[in-house]
Amino acid sequence: MDEFISTVENQVIGLHPLDTQAAFLNIPYHFFFSNSDSAADFMPNDAIRLSFYRALKQFPILAGYLRPEGTGQTSVVIDKNDLNMPEYIESTSDTHFDTLRENHFHHSAWPKGLTRAGAITMAAPGPAGRIRLANVHVVRLKDNSGVIIFINIPHYVVDGTGFFSFVELWGKHCLAERSGDRQLALQASQLEYCFDRDIISRHLPVERKPLGIETIQTYTGFSPIADWLAWLSPNTRGRVLNKAKFSSGVVSHTFRVSRQALDSLRKEVGEFMADSSDDNLTDRYLLAAVLSKLIARAHLHRKQQEKANVSVAGCLLGAARSVLGAVAGLVGYGVRLLCCSSSCSSSAKRDPSKYQSLNLLDDVRHGLGIVDKQYMGNGLLPHNAQCPLDVLETPITPKSLAQAVDLVRPIYENADAALVASFVDLLTSNPKSFTRPMIYMAKTPELLVITCEMEFKLYASDFGNGPPEWVCTIPSFVANFIGLLPSPPPSTDVIANIILKALVMKQVLKDEFWRELTQIIY
Repeated sequence: MDEFISTVENQVIGLHPLDTQAAFLNIPYHFFFSNSDSAADFMPNDAIRLSFYRALKQFPILAGYLRPEGTGQTSVVIDKNDLNMPEYIESTSDTHFDTLRENHFHHSAWPKGLTRAGAITMAAPGPAGRIRLANVHVVRLKDNSGVIIFINIPHYVVDGTGFFSFVELWGKHCLAERSGDRQLALQASQLEYCFDRDIISRHLPVERKPLGIETIQTYTGFSPIADWLAWLSPNTRGRVLNKAKFSSGVVSHTFRVSRQALDSLRKEVGEFMADSSDDNLTDRYLLAAVLSKLIARAHLHRKQQEKANVSVAGCLLGAARSVLGAVAGLVGYGVRLLCCSSSCSSSAKRDPSKYQSLNLLDDVRHGLGIVDKQYMGNGLLPHNAQCPLDVLETPITPKSLAQAVDLVRPIYENADAALVASFVDLLTSNPKSFTRPMIYMAKTPELLVITCEMEFKLYASDFGNGPPEWVCTIPSFVANFIGLLPSPPPSTDVIANIILKALVMKQVLKDEFWRELTQIIY
């Protein structure tokens, strides 16, 4: 740690409006490493700890603190005399790695206290009141059978690209330290990362493209609650949102889509498309189409079930009304009034929506041509779109999936530099607007967010004994969220982590198409 502190230079990093879009969320992941060779020197704590602080020298932003600047803007202050050091904890567990593997790494088998942060970004209880910009927990398992590394970084400072870049760098430093490879140590120390948020503005084009109506409506308009949330400090805002229980009543399941099943489905769907080339029918397009239909149909079946339950209740109420009516003739008007009141409260009908509110997350690095700049700040571009349910609610067949692909593909393809520029203009014109999507999420229970993380380097970290056997986030994130993840190498399968309200998930688990396409992991 002292080695790191001696290298710190004071600086203030003004966060970009793109940084605030998911600022209320954390990025928490668990990395499960197996000591398959029963090595006595398996991932020693000293080397892991030392390499962490070496990696931190190249990510000093993780030792800064958040400073609100007013009007929805925030900076990260890195002060060598007032560092906000990451939480770094080491512990041991009586849980054996074999137990985790036998349970397919389900969270019920995890060591107690493994996870040090939840979905919402806020400070841990205590007098300091500062949000840590990194939380680390290194757990050594029973009989040195493995190590679990939990790491959380708030979305304020990095996105998935920055998060996994740090973990990969951490592993490189550890591998170099343990192997005594000076060349590798030099290479790792010379890797440069960009934290300068101005890189976004410097690469915005002159051209602009109209934003979708849904995006404009989400980020504009009168919303006193959103403005109040934007006015709060990051920590207070986090505590308020945590009490809102975004994760309340949710169920998460993780599924595997085999490469064989995905390629077979692609071939079937391609027969109903004018252009079924690889560019027009990527894994991302195909899975987004499948999932948007799957969830739309799950909501449809949930509503039908609720309607059926109401119908049964209505019949029972009708019978009760007849009996009570007869009794009312004897005991008076009061009973009739009670019966009428019950009938009115049960007959309220809900207006069905004609569209699915779909949010497909993309990366501005591609649109702006800065993939090679090693930019570690947030590059999330949310595509908010309204997709017609008369297309999505139809039975899932190759033909109907081809229609769904035609819906989602243009959403992704539209994310060029001109659209990014228009979105940045929208955010910059009203920095407080970053809280509006939170309100939108709260009042749109059928919103679906799909994030494609298949290109992230989940399994690139090697601390000297090989890559992790399994990588996953926390079990309860936020509702209506689907993450598409890579499978552990050498497999090219796709892992789908789905988080939904319990009644909706119940319908997903019964869907025959989904059951045939995937294998449930847990």
